[in-house]
Amino acid sequence: MTLRDEARCTLAPQVSVRAERFGGLVYRYDDRALLFLRSRPLVELLLGLDGTKTLKEALEELAAERDLGARELRAVKDALGKLEERGIVREL
Repeated sequence: MTLRDEARCTLAPQVSVRAERFGGLVYRYDDRALLFLRSRPLVELLLGLDGTKTLKEALEELAAERDLGARELRAVKDALGKLEERGIVREL
């Protein structure tokens, strides 16, 4: 499944995200999976996913705050799609 731009997204209830200097950590309490993320913008996006904004709005806000280009933004969105496949991110 691919996240839609108009979707409102949030972290799965069993997931925790922690920002680190190298990017961040994602931990799933249900299966004890630990993921290392090497993208600080991706971690910032994950920490801000609370279901109040559409994915498009959240990405546009991130791009403006971090001065991200189209290539960098596409990389963040692709990584977000992979996290959705692993059950880290979900649509509301």
